[in-house]
Amino acid sequence: MKPRIAIDTMGGDEGVPVMIAGAALARHRHESFQFLLVGDEKQIKSALDKHPNLRAASEILHSDVVVTADDKVSAALRKSKTSSMGMAIDAVKTGHASAAVSAGNTGALMATAKLALRTMPGIDRPALSALLPTLEDTDVVMLDLGANTECEAKNLVQFAVMGAAYSRIIFGFDRPRVRLLNIGTEEMKGTDELRDAAQHLRDATGLHMDFQGFV
Repeated sequence: MKPRIAIDTMGGDEGVPVMIAGAALARHRHESFQFLLVGDEKQIKSALDKHPNLRAASEILHSDVVVTADDKVSAALRKSKTSSMGMAIDAVKTGHASAAVSAGNTGALMATAKLALRTMPGIDRPALSALLPTLEDTDVVMLDLGANTECEAKNLVQFAVMGAAYSRIIFGFDRPRVRLLNIGTEEMKGTDELRDAAQHLRDATGLHMDFQGFV
């Protein structure tokens, strides 16, 4: 089955043209990709005129309801059934897409995704992650990058579990190396939350990761 990605074409500062251009670039790099383009049909068709290769691999799902950068999370959730962001995420829930991409309101995106898709068992909060380049053969998966302003030790442990799972999928590692970002590598450094999280990760059994302390 070819991977299909749902794109919230209405999200982001520049909207449809930029999102379509990004999808076209992804299609150029990965010819197996298929796309579900969610947003205003007229605008999407106009943007696709510049990307015929993308048009052949895309399906359009119309929505003229936009989650703006100024929308509160509560407002975004109320219109999630009809907004381009909400419909893109719902396509993942229903199996119509493998993943959803949006450049829109981050808080609304996280809340809508958590409500529709839920989290892994034992995970309280979602996290933002990114692949950061290194001097080694693979990138590093870093999280959380801003979804949570304050974290308890259990949240940091859960982020480690999610990051390790992501690394296994992306890089194929059986036991990814995991480290906690701290002000120093010594065990006594950092906040109580960091030290508690590190101890939990050292003591845990059955986790498919190689915890290597602080970095």
